[in-house]
Amino acid sequence: MKEEQLSAEESLQLINRMIFEARGYFHESGVSALIYGFTVVVCSVLTYLDDTTVLRLPFQPFFIMVPVFVLQVWMHFREEKNKKAKTFTDDAIDFLWMGFFLSVIISLTGFLAGAGYIVITIILFLAGFSAFVTGMIAKFRYHIISGCICLLMAAISFFIQQSMIYFLLAAAATIVWIIPGFMLRIHFRKTSV
Repeated sequence: MKEEQLSAEESLQLINRMIFEARGYFHESGVSALIYGFTVVVCSVLTYLDDTTVLRLPFQPFFIMVPVFVLQVWMHFREEKNKKAKTFTDDAIDFLWMGFFLSVIISLTGFLAGAGYIVITIILFLAGFSAFVTGMIAKFRYHIISGCICLLMAAISFFIQQSMIYFLLAAAATIVWIIPGFMLRIHFRKTSV
């Protein structure tokens, strides 16, 4: 394997990344997690109301998530510009959640195929797995626990293949995105003062 020589600038960037990694540097405002979490809760409630014939919608409410994904990508790139350094942990977590979002978009096509409530079970497993791995990478105990709870809810959802499953998804959104989003907001405000 051929070793590559780093330029002075690349060496400084690598050293900077390692220093920030060692300090436990984390720069995330939490807004993206809050937007995603609240959107999932709203979509879950709308879908439950649509399924129980309380409300008739001309579209599948979860397709609202597509523009939210686009908004999150835009917000992510905007926040990346404000970071002092991009750590290896940041990269790993970003790639994990990118895979999550792509998997969810593909899973949502299950609604078009008539797969039914099993789509929600798949999304719950993906969310639980992603939260758990994020917690392990970032050494953030809350996400490890919330990931395990979400995986347990995914297992339970196999037995709730009816409209009530949307409440499990709303609960998962609350513990995986909304609560950590508020935690990140508080941390972000403290560190950016």
